[in-house]
Amino acid sequence: MKIHADFLDARPRLARPLAAALWCAALAAALAAAWLGAEVLEMRAERPQLEARLARLEAQAAAAPRVAGPAAHELGALRERVQALNKLAGVRGWSTPQLLDWLGARLPESVHLVSLQHRPREGEALLVAESASAESLTGFLLRLENERRLDEVLLSKQGTVGNAGAAAVQFEIRIRWKS
Repeated sequence: MKIHADFLDARPRLARPLAAALWCAALAAALAAAWLGAEVLEMRAERPQLEARLARLEAQAAAAPRVAGPAAHELGALRERVQALNKLAGVRGWSTPQLLDWLGARLPESVHLVSLQHRPREGEALLVAESASAESLTGFLLRLENERRLDEVLLSKQGTVGNAGAAAVQFEIRIRWKS
């Protein structure tokens, strides 16, 4: 009778794949370190050229004549004139994304926007909307008239589009923002 005793634990099943993965990670880290080392050497080789270029630029800047700018009070007056011109030439109304966001929040589900002509410099827009019923468009028009940021809401045209079986009511509305 022979007794065979082994006091070592059995190796886990994942020991070999884990060891292989760790060796691969160590190899990848070593390759990355070598690559970074090569990059550092390249940067060190470029440094004298860059320092010479910087010295040339500093010499050119020192040799260039200094142009005296306008006095502080002249700069202030110039800023005020530019701001006044920007106010005159600037946009009076909303930008197109702002207008579309605002319309999306106020347009009823049954009303569809057919076209939009936006003129932000003039501070106005022309909307063409249609719906199956005139009541929903009338409600939308009343919402626009009650909007305090609008200066003018004008119904330009009203009509029906489509055939007799599926006719839709179409409104053309001109809106103008407060200045």
